[in-house]
Amino acid sequence: MMDRRTYLKSAGVATAGGLAGLAGCVGGNGNGIPTLEYNYVVPIEALGSIQGIPELQDELEHYGDEYELNVNQVSGTPDAVMGMASGEVDLAFLTTVSFGSAIEEDAVPGGITGIMMDFYDAHPDYYGSTVYSLPDSDLTDPEDLEGQTLGINALGTATHAVYVKMFSEVGLDPDDDVEFMELEFPATTAALEDGRMDAGFYPPLFASEPRDEGFTEVFTSHDAWDEMYPFSFVAATNDSLEEKDDAIAAWADDCASFFEYVQENRSEVVSLAADHFDIPEPAIDAFYLTEYDFYRQLEFETDRFDETLDELVDLGYLDEQRDWTEYITNEYV
Repeated sequence: MMDRRTYLKSAGVATAGGLAGLAGCVGGNGNGIPTLEYNYVVPIEALGSIQGIPELQDELEHYGDEYELNVNQVSGTPDAVMGMASGEVDLAFLTTVSFGSAIEEDAVPGGITGIMMDFYDAHPDYYGSTVYSLPDSDLTDPEDLEGQTLGINALGTATHAVYVKMFSEVGLDPDDDVEFMELEFPATTAALEDGRMDAGFYPPLFASEPRDEGFTEVFTSHDAWDEMYPFSFVAATNDSLEEKDDAIAAWADDCASFFEYVQENRSEVVSLAADHFDIPEPAIDAFYLTEYDFYRQLEFETDRFDETLDELVDLGYLDEQRDWTEYITNEYV
């Protein structure tokens, strides 16, 4: 199996040199209003994804006057990094793994900066990323996963890191003792039931099904991590921060009030999100902004961010420790 660092260098994060031929895109709408290009991965999980719902854009005070916003889904955070590297994306929903790798590989010309948290994993009072097996499975503990096939959205991701962190605690080698099967999250349950894999990873959007149907909880991120850690957040290219700073500041200001709005008007947001993303409303209602959701806040806990990235060095995702707080800011929140 390809090791994690080799995977990240060869497939997960494109280098700046490899994208040098792609034209940059510092765009506007033709009326002098900058357009911010934003990429996300999992709908609803990312606060920015909900900002693409037309019926909710009236709640963005500065939208249309100080910035326009194009919200687009990509298959994974490495794709978001590639978009930033090409100059076509200003803001992207990244994880600690993709963010740290992009910095180490100099993947984005001019660099990137984390400007706003989205959510933390493994908060003691909220959802922790969970690996389930079938209800009648003998796989009940992480040690039981030796020799098994495990579902994951992609290698070299923050979800992959949850497995690797847990295996480091119980003495399993993620490269030799298990086999990973890459597939999209919505296909996880079918793959388990078909016998194509033995256990699968569930983010909160998809976890209500195994929880309600009595699947076996093998482990959660609470078991792997001693305390909550930053999972996903918004990063901006430094070029965009220079060229579109006022627009990004206006968008960030809207995020703060928008976050309050979605909490105060949860039922409306759940209904609109179900229609917009074509996801059953009960599936969204079962987790969003409940104890079954990730813990959400917009500010970085800087010390915890630094500790987490250093942990990724120890786990083999990143090459060397550094002061990772130099690459994030709470200036915009």
